[in-house]
Amino acid sequence: MVTIKDVARLANVSIATVSRVVNNYAHVRPAVREAVTKAIAELGYRPNGLASSFRTQQSNIVGVLLRQQRTPFSSALAYAIENTMFDQGYRVLLCSTNGDADREEAYLNTMLEMRVQGVIIRPSAATARTIKQVNLLRDRGIAVSFVDMKPKIAAVSSVVCDNFSGGYQGMRHLIELGHRRIGVAAGIVAQKGGAADVGSERARGIRQAAADLATDVEIIWSPPFDIASFEIGREIGDTMIRANPGMTAIFATTDMLAIGVMHSAHALGLDLPTDLSILGYDGIMESAVTFPTLSTIAQPIHEMGQLAATTLIDHMTGVSKSPRQVVLENTLIHRASTIPLP
Repeated sequence: MVTIKDVARLANVSIATVSRVVNNYAHVRPAVREAVTKAIAELGYRPNGLASSFRTQQSNIVGVLLRQQRTPFSSALAYAIENTMFDQGYRVLLCSTNGDADREEAYLNTMLEMRVQGVIIRPSAATARTIKQVNLLRDRGIAVSFVDMKPKIAAVSSVVCDNFSGGYQGMRHLIELGHRRIGVAAGIVAQKGGAADVGSERARGIRQAAADLATDVEIIWSPPFDIASFEIGREIGDTMIRANPGMTAIFATTDMLAIGVMHSAHALGLDLPTDLSILGYDGIMESAVTFPTLSTIAQPIHEMGQLAATTLIDHMTGVSKSPRQVVLENTLIHRASTIPLP
C-alpha cells in the first residue's frame, strides 16, 4: 500500500508538505505542489479520508439508516438521499436495520466511532432506545434527521408523508366506487392500532374513512403478518379471497402486498378488476406495469428523500439550526385495478 511517506520521498519533500498539498492548503510554492501532485499520480496514492476525519474531528460521511433496501420503496428513497448527498460533496453509508432496535443501535454506535457529520434515520419501533441514541449523537455534535417515520422529538427534524390522510383517501376511493365489503391487507401492528408507525397510521385513516363516509362498510382484515412483501401478499390474498366470496375490493397497505394479492387472485381464476378491485399504497414504479395496472396511493418518495438530505445538509453546514417538521401529501393514482361496483 502506497503511503504518504512514499509520496514525500519521491517528491523530495516533507510529509507535512504532502499533507498540505493533499488538503489543498495555501502557501505551497507552485513548483513544490507540482512535484507532489506528480508523485501522487505516479504512485497512485489515495489519501485516507477516515484518518483525516479523526484529526480534523469532521468528515464528509453521512450515515443513512433505513428499515431495508430490498423493497422498491426503500430503494427509491435511498437513491434520492444518496444522489442528493453526492451532488453536494458528501458520501453516504447505507445501512439496513430491518426495524430491529439492536441492529439500529449497533449501526448508530458505528456512526459515532466514524465521526460522521450527520445521520438520517428511518427509526425502529423501539422509540425509547432510538431517542436515547439520537440524543447521544446530537451531544457529540452530529446532525440528525428522521425520514418516513419519526418518534416524538420536537428538537429533531423530520420529513414524512401523511399516512393517516393516505389511508383515508384510499378508503374513500373504494367507498365512492360503491364497495362496502372491503378487505384490508395490513400487518399485525397496524391492525392492533395505537403504534406510531406508518402502517398503523394508514390503518387508522382507513377505519376513520369507513366510519365517516358510509354506515354499511365492513372491513375484512387480512391474516396478521410482521413484514410486508410480495410473498406475504400472495399468501394472505389467497386466504382472504377463499374465505370471503362476497368481498369486492382489497386495499393493501403497500404496493408489493397489492401485487402479491393480484397474483393470488389471478391464480384463483378471478377476472380483475371485474371480480375484485385492488388498491395499493406507495406509488412505486412497479405499480404501473402490473396487469391490470395498479391503482395506488402514491407517496412523493423522491421528494421525501431529497428533502431529508437537504434538511440534514442545512443542519450540518449551519444554514439552519431550527428543526423542521415536513409533512408531505399523497396522491391517488386511479388506474385499471379499481372500478365501480357492478
